[in-house]
Amino acid sequence: MNRDLEKMRRRPFYFPLVVPVLVFIALVAAAAWIFDARATTVVVVVRHAEVETVADPDPGLSVDGRERAARLAKMLSQARPVRGIDAIFTSEFRRTQQTATPLSETLALPLNVVPAATWGALPRKIKREHRGEYVLVAGNNATIPPLIQALSGEDVAIREDEYDAMFIVFVPQIAKPKVIRVRY
Repeated sequence: MNRDLEKMRRRPFYFPLVVPVLVFIALVAAAAWIFDARATTVVVVVRHAEVETVADPDPGLSVDGRERAARLAKMLSQARPVRGIDAIFTSEFRRTQQTATPLSETLALPLNVVPAATWGALPRKIKREHRGEYVLVAGNNATIPPLIQALSGEDVAIREDEYDAMFIVFVPQIAKPKVIRVRY
């Protein structure tokens, strides 16, 4: 009987000590989740649209390519996350710039042209200078896979005839990056 009485006397002292610790841990976890969600960078990566079939080393977009670029601009300008796309990056090729130009004009954002020599530094720049923002990157089938690999750690492949691939890369500060592949 005395042992049961001793146990009852000790229990009330543990409960008031454990509950505040558990509440504190829950609050810290919730704050980290909210911070991570607000600091997540969303990078939309697209390949340039269809090009003209000419012997030009830097061809422009074909009629189908211009239509695809217009669809991209309409889709991303209507999607409107909290404030829309914050920055647009393209490679130095005319076809990638022409793919992103309709969206650039719709949102009144400048095209940030990235030369091939500095393309490898683009993922670091996006993570550092555009944390928590929405970024569009237009590249080609040779530059997109290394970019996505550097942003997320995932390997992707794009066929030579695949112009409708869009990759949405979520780059949180704490959690693991995720990649979604869609067609437009």
